[in-house]
Amino acid sequence: MSEENNEYEPNQTDEYVNHLADVQDTHPATASEDILNEHGVLLLKKGAVINQKVAGHLVQHKLKKELDQSISVANPLTVYDILNQILELVESESELNLLHQHFEFEVTLRQLLFVKPIPAPILQRLTVMQEVMPDFYKRSLFCAWMAPLLAKIQDLPHQSYFSAFAAGLSHDIGLLHIPVEAATKQEGLTYQQWRALKTHPIVARIILEGRKIYDEDVLSAVADHQERCDRSGYPAQKPAKEINWAAPLVGLADQLFDIFYDKERTSRTILTWNAYLEVNMSTFGVRNVEALLAVLKEPKISSHVNKALPEVNVGSVSRQNEQVHQLFDMAVELFDISSDYPRSRIARGVSECITQLRWVRDSAGMGSEHLSEWLDWGEKNKDQIDQVEMSEISELLTCLRWRFRHLRRLAVELSWNDKLPAEDKARIEVIYKKMQPLLPRPGLIDPEAPEPEEQVVAIPN
Repeated sequence: MSEENNEYEPNQTDEYVNHLADVQDTHPATASEDILNEHGVLLLKKGAVINQKVAGHLVQHKLKKELDQSISVANPLTVYDILNQILELVESESELNLLHQHFEFEVTLRQLLFVKPIPAPILQRLTVMQEVMPDFYKRSLFCAWMAPLLAKIQDLPHQSYFSAFAAGLSHDIGLLHIPVEAATKQEGLTYQQWRALKTHPIVARIILEGRKIYDEDVLSAVADHQERCDRSGYPAQKPAKEINWAAPLVGLADQLFDIFYDKERTSRTILTWNAYLEVNMSTFGVRNVEALLAVLKEPKISSHVNKALPEVNVGSVSRQNEQVHQLFDMAVELFDISSDYPRSRIARGVSECITQLRWVRDSAGMGSEHLSEWLDWGEKNKDQIDQVEMSEISELLTCLRWRFRHLRRLAVELSWNDKLPAEDKARIEVIYKKMQPLLPRPGLIDPEAPEPEEQVVAIPN
């Protein structure tokens, strides 16, 4: 696979028109004017409602104007709806509300919602997202709260809060414009689905740019929200110096949401953020991570967090440590291969990601023989083991294995590079196949997954 830049065409109808049909019963989308194709041929008369039949007729047409300039979604969200939903989300969780009250953030949040108007096309997309992708909508509300809160925690200039807020609220609207499976699957994406998913930050930027309200900080934060300072992100594996300053705030908020609302956990607690932050110090920028860690460890916060991490046994932690040890061994060969291709962004991403992983190992001892020996001792002296410490080590190892999951995804992408010789591709394939069973969940990309017979939406080139 060559390292191409994908372009999004605003006038090209895509999956969004199908989503509009899906909400016909609750938020019918009506043509506010005649909808014409690029050649001026009438596709839909003014006043017609977009249902499944109409959507099937419109999809994949290139229009004379952007679709959202010619439709009106009924009963759209208002600014007040979004404010109340954010407050409800935060206040329903005692520990989130603890942070909210500690920083007196409600006043700030209310101010942010009225700094600039949220354009009608963005409110319409959020309305549709609330219905067809409720989990992503909930994440957007969380990020609209958490990203500017992270800015306030660092005492950044007050004008920067709006950039973080606006980017947090709208960063995922691009997901509405790509095939549903590509947008929603958590693992096992095909080649085409992965290519589609990689476009969603750029799609979101182009949509916002067309509204001519948001400044470059908002637009770049949205476009870069999946980039990572250790080059493990996408779509371009940018180095830290090229990533917009607000993007890591949105990206970090994204991940904190996933951890806090992880359905596999028996309870929700911000305690689980600590291990993730310590393992990902370089992923989102040291300054951003250290500031939040410091807050979480403040007595005014930590003393009010009553939930405990789940108990784990020494044997389970020993197995995790051995898995991490094996993953580091595999990373050595992968690093050697990637170092031979310094002109490839993906190869540089692999190398930088491994370098940062090694830093975590050297600083925290995760996956080391020293930790293995201590755990062996603990297995024989269980009555002398501190359960809190053991739970914290388990969390660190789990977070580290998640970082290796990102490395595996980069390795798969590197193996698709058409400039690599067959020998190196084969070596990389062996490595990422060995990595998969050691990860906390199957990889995001499945290089052997068969492509669907038909792609609902063409992937832009």
